[in-house]
Amino acid sequence: MHKISDLARWLKQQDDIVILPHIGMDGDSLGSALAMKTILDSLGKRSAICCAEDVPAMYAFLPGLEHIHEPGDLPFPAGALLFVDVADRARVRDRKDWVDSSEVLDWAVLDHHETNPGFCDLNVVDSQAPATGVLVMRLLDELDLPLSGSLPVTLYVAIATDTGNFSFDNTTRESISCLGRLLDAGLDIGTYSRLTFRLRSLPRMKLLGMALQGMQLYAGGKLAVCEISKELFEACGATPPDTEGIVNMLSDIEGVQVGMTVEYRFRDGMDSTKISMRSVGDVDVAAVAKAMGGGGHKNAAGADIKEPTGVVFPQAIDRVLRALKT
Repeated sequence: MHKISDLARWLKQQDDIVILPHIGMDGDSLGSALAMKTILDSLGKRSAICCAEDVPAMYAFLPGLEHIHEPGDLPFPAGALLFVDVADRARVRDRKDWVDSSEVLDWAVLDHHETNPGFCDLNVVDSQAPATGVLVMRLLDELDLPLSGSLPVTLYVAIATDTGNFSFDNTTRESISCLGRLLDAGLDIGTYSRLTFRLRSLPRMKLLGMALQGMQLYAGGKLAVCEISKELFEACGATPPDTEGIVNMLSDIEGVQVGMTVEYRFRDGMDSTKISMRSVGDVDVAAVAKAMGGGGHKNAAGADIKEPTGVVFPQAIDRVLRALKT
């Protein structure tokens, strides 16, 4: 793997950089991508963020969303690709045809997932970092750029979402130091903490309630599972991003070692399934996710599977139950 200093040099050498966050953008991927756009602006580089899906409504308050373009609507031909918070190439499959047809030779990735195999020419991957946003702050320091403009907001969202607002086990001294620096730079934490973690649309709140009402327990209460079906989405008027945070609540239940959501998706013209898992203690859900074509971290992982939820649900439960026995 490469170092932050290598990425700093790479960015200075490139022009017309397209930033690619992962499919199903979360706070870290989106916040880090927006922060990278600001950094590249400071370097005088022409850049844009490329994504084929809509930004989740819960992140509509973030500054800089106007810089996100679909593959066919980029404002310039790509000269280099920068993957941000992307654990493997499959995590940008919504842009697969564009990436595959691109004649861009220079690829780089900035990521913190321990399952990242290093799929680019330049791979800056630190699995000990609690969020890619922390790596972006290291890059900011390497480039000797100020923590100004929209950076306090986008980097707060990036780091806070992947650390459970600085409460998960992956919260480090460095991440707390980053928060202090963001506050010193003018972050209005009261406003942005509420927008990021507490403000919910009515459909999202309904989905949370109905999903928890349908929760199932296995292995004597060690595994808590919510199946979020197409019918449940429709009944609540909710969309896939509205499931964010549900899996964390499952793993917070007393006695539960693994929380899992099995969620309906429609991708590439077919019914598909998204699995999200959170574990407490020694249960390695990254290994479970990897066996199902996904990845992540030991205590937080997931997978996107091209099978209907009715097929995936029993398979996922079986794999987690086996992991609980090891």
